[in-house]
Amino acid sequence: MVRGRILLALGAFSVCYPLVECLASQDLRVLDPRYTQLITQEISGDAAYEHIRFSSQFHRPRGGSDGLWRVAQYFEEKAREYGLADVKLIKQASTTLPWNATFGDLWIVEPEPERVASTLQSPLHLADYSHSADVTGEIVDIGAGSTADYEGIDVSGKIVLTHGSISVAMQEAVWNRGALGVIWYPDPLGTTGVASAAGFSEPDQLRWGNVPSQGPDGEDPTFAFVLSVRQGIRLSNTIAQSSVPVVGRAVVEAEPGSGQGTEPWQVMVEAYIRGTDPELRQDILLTGHMQEEGTSANDDASGTASVLEIARALNKLIEEGRIPRPRRNVRFWWVTEISSERQYFADHPESHHDIWVNINQDMVGANQAQGVMRKQNITRHDVIESVIEYLVAGNTSELAVSQNGIPFYPKPHVAHLGTRHRYNAEVIFFHNNTDHMPFNEAPIGVPATTFTNMPDHYIHSSDDDLWNVDRTQLGRNAASVALIAYTMASVDANTAPAMGAMTFGRGMERLGASLRVALTGLVAASDLTVAYHQAVDQLWYAAERERLALNSLREIGPATEDAVHEMLGELDRREAQAMREVQMAYRHASGQTRAPRRVQSDAESALSEITPILSAGPTEFLRGRGRIREVPGLHSLMSFEVLNAVNGVRSGFDIYRYVAAEAREAGEYYFGVVTPEAVLQYLQNVADAGLIRLN
Repeated sequence: MVRGRILLALGAFSVCYPLVECLASQDLRVLDPRYTQLITQEISGDAAYEHIRFSSQFHRPRGGSDGLWRVAQYFEEKAREYGLADVKLIKQASTTLPWNATFGDLWIVEPEPERVASTLQSPLHLADYSHSADVTGEIVDIGAGSTADYEGIDVSGKIVLTHGSISVAMQEAVWNRGALGVIWYPDPLGTTGVASAAGFSEPDQLRWGNVPSQGPDGEDPTFAFVLSVRQGIRLSNTIAQSSVPVVGRAVVEAEPGSGQGTEPWQVMVEAYIRGTDPELRQDILLTGHMQEEGTSANDDASGTASVLEIARALNKLIEEGRIPRPRRNVRFWWVTEISSERQYFADHPESHHDIWVNINQDMVGANQAQGVMRKQNITRHDVIESVIEYLVAGNTSELAVSQNGIPFYPKPHVAHLGTRHRYNAEVIFFHNNTDHMPFNEAPIGVPATTFTNMPDHYIHSSDDDLWNVDRTQLGRNAASVALIAYTMASVDANTAPAMGAMTFGRGMERLGASLRVALTGLVAASDLTVAYHQAVDQLWYAAERERLALNSLREIGPATEDAVHEMLGELDRREAQAMREVQMAYRHASGQTRAPRRVQSDAESALSEITPILSAGPTEFLRGRGRIREVPGLHSLMSFEVLNAVNGVRSGFDIYRYVAAEAREAGEYYFGVVTPEAVLQYLQNVADAGLIRLN
């Protein structure tokens, strides 16, 4: 069930709400300026970079790899070294098979010897889950590997070269036709998605790939070598131009299993800075994930390094008495991405009640000038939004600032060995696919946000290496998260009035923005009746969201009660005024004096008749989430929100209205259009998976 927390959903239920305000003077009102200065000065992007240097040595895929275990041990040791409390290395159950490779080498042996690929050069040259082999055979080019590409070609006992799917080649060439193994390179025309998105712009990049761990009939895979676009085209041309067969030899030393055994496992590390109030069950939890491919410096060695640097810096300042120990625990998790959190909550079904908010860091060290200009994206969250405004303003040059006698950035946070780039960061609507997601999702409902840079043509490739990381941006992101975490961990009755003022003030800004969406929708409408009811829904959604935010202030303590009551009353009045303005706009546009009656469609009527309720907990969701069928045309993030909105009180129709309004606020290009038919079908699909009841 989604819970009312101090940080609540700005979208529907997935993003979060305010504690910190950015002022024109670039001060953080709810945090003593001395503490802001101490924290930002103690945080070091240069220090965090050294942790990346360690992690990036290892190929560390999920599924029990030895490299992942080494990295987990490192974070455990460092957490102890930095004096953190209750440090644990936690080995968890998993469904992903362990796998490790010690060597992979691919040569052309005829007509002229030439090394093509080797793990000595990069671990990414060998696809994950390849099995040991020592084979020699002709290399044949099957192009994209479609059925037509096999016509007239005998691949039995040969090694196939393809720019199609590795999995399809393993099935069609190896298992169905007796090929020895696969050599893969990205589609040179860049038509098959992320795997070839860099195309000719990154011709020497190796993509991270894998073979299926098992065939549909229990077959073991053989092997696949991964080449760059340039290598693949060159080998294809060599085969086409050769008057004799091109013969290759593949040597692979790799098998399922790990130093921790053959059973599936994953790993996480936990540590604390303990707060002064042991009765408060409101931990501030920071996350980053350890597993990824070899090198993988930005994704997500940067996030895990940043979490460790924040832990070091805050604990040092607290132990030295330079900043007060906060009321709440600050908790640190270094995890196996997404699956660690889901497994932890399944293993400890009540543990999420001890977590107030999660702040995740995934890809926070990007040199923003490398490749396509990258931007630090932060999913919307008023605490973070205020801190980001503060850091951006302090690390951006403006004409008026220079005319005020400030030659550089007003409040620079620049690493000694980093760039002098500005802080190119922006707060955005929410997204998933990293470690904040398990906190947001049903049945957990802990508000969570993430720092993630995009776009990125280097992710999951050999280009995600140390040269790609900027210590300056790494330090700025760490400083941002440290300020947020410390402020939230410290908030008490003394800062409650400021919190209330900021929450209410930003909420009225959001209500005004929603009114704009409502009014402009009426102006541009072809069907004024539909547009009117969408406008009403937009304001209802906005006001409901602000009520959740204001009510969450009560979690600070009873001192907030009177102020929250008064602000809720004022919100009611302003919502009513906004509704009157929508009605006035409708009258002007339609010439009608009365608002149109809402006539429900069949799907809307069906939604009105049900009140979905969660019927499963974290353990059941861990096993059953994969059974939920997606609905064509419904954005996956809106599916996520539909399920998150289920609380046993909202009707299906209310859930539809809320999520549809959220999508309209962001814009059709962002989340698409949410229809009642799609919401009804998705709720039915979740019920069919046994995770909700449609009462």
